[in-house]
Amino acid sequence: MKKLLGILVLFFLFSGNANAGVNEPGSGKIHYIEDVKRVHKKYLGQAKEKKQHLIYYVSSTKYVWSGWALITKKINEKSHEKSYKKCMKEAKKWGAGDDCFIYAIDDKIVWNFDGSEKSSEITEAKATYDAVLKEEDKKEGRFFEDQPDVNDDYQIHINFIIAKDGKDTELDINGYIEQRMLAANEKMKKWTAENKKSNGVGQNFKLDMRKDGKLDVTFIRMNLTKKQIDEPRYPDGVIDDYLINTGFVNNPKKVYANFAGFKTKHGDAHGGKGDFPFMVIYTPAAKSHGEKQIDMVIIHELFHAQRASYWCGKRTYTGMHVKGSDLLGMGDDESTVVDGKNDTYYRHDIEGCPDLAKSVYLTPTAEDAWDPFDVFCRKNSGSFTHKDLYKHFFDCVGGASDTTAKKSGKKLKFKLIN
Repeated sequence: MKKLLGILVLFFLFSGNANAGVNEPGSGKIHYIEDVKRVHKKYLGQAKEKKQHLIYYVSSTKYVWSGWALITKKINEKSHEKSYKKCMKEAKKWGAGDDCFIYAIDDKIVWNFDGSEKSSEITEAKATYDAVLKEEDKKEGRFFEDQPDVNDDYQIHINFIIAKDGKDTELDINGYIEQRMLAANEKMKKWTAENKKSNGVGQNFKLDMRKDGKLDVTFIRMNLTKKQIDEPRYPDGVIDDYLINTGFVNNPKKVYANFAGFKTKHGDAHGGKGDFPFMVIYTPAAKSHGEKQIDMVIIHELFHAQRASYWCGKRTYTGMHVKGSDLLGMGDDESTVVDGKNDTYYRHDIEGCPDLAKSVYLTPTAEDAWDPFDVFCRKNSGSFTHKDLYKHFFDCVGGASDTTAKKSGKKLKFKLIN
């Protein structure tokens, strides 16, 4: 039987098919290999219990992975096709690459980690990761590096980012970014105070302030043109990757809120995106919705920057959003409700599940506050024991799972460009 199975495996691995990844083993590095292994182990156990087989297809990029583990009675062309199609559907939903490839059949891992990367791997930007400036960028009141902190607490630092060939709209020095961040923080306090379990006490985000009492905003001109940023196969994660590689991300006790001064095809319709430890507001898109909507998007994305909504929440669904009318709802542009049922991400009583109200980035800060970086990047789960804590888990931006995700170790060296 084992010999026959081996022949079947070889046949279906290497037989031709119109779809490139069907029956084709993957190769190259998988940036989220521990999560891929975890899923393989889980479904392999289920397949063995049912005395059936497992076919596991995976698609992987630098920023996200997806896959489909199919438990099947027979390993044949039909089961391969089904697993591949399911994987492709997931890859499209999560933006996880252009094709799927076989990771494992039963307990045999067929992925060639020493081989060259498959086509699902995202191409690198041609421009180098340099911290660049133009002579005209040097303006009064502008800062090019994170300024000295007033305390050693956890903080949210702000960056204003433009493209290499982008127009400088001076949002960092004309007061626009500061006004919107402070206004959003006041709305955050008001709306959290309205939560039925808050007893009228709202919370603010801990913003990075300078010693002169002003919001600390760093100006960044990327060494990437608008065309390069908008390249169809290059995701909006290029901003996060750029910050890591240039050295702008150098503090493990900070979340980074980025205001991009350019449009992009990759930007969400409401003008923002977020995932720990970064969030981005695409300012031109966000401005078209009005001030209240911008502030709602800022808070929404800062929630995502705490990794909310958590998969162990009762109403969490695709993309870390909340089912129903909620400030963290998917496509909900009107609701200012913060977890109205207290059953998903804020002031809930779900055992072993993180609570946004206790994040170290919020004040007043709980005595048992938790650090999203420690839990979701280092994967130190601590007291969080819920079985769905890491369900559909995404690694931290940049593919790092340790302190390098927040501390690149590079010192900024600016390069003047024309």
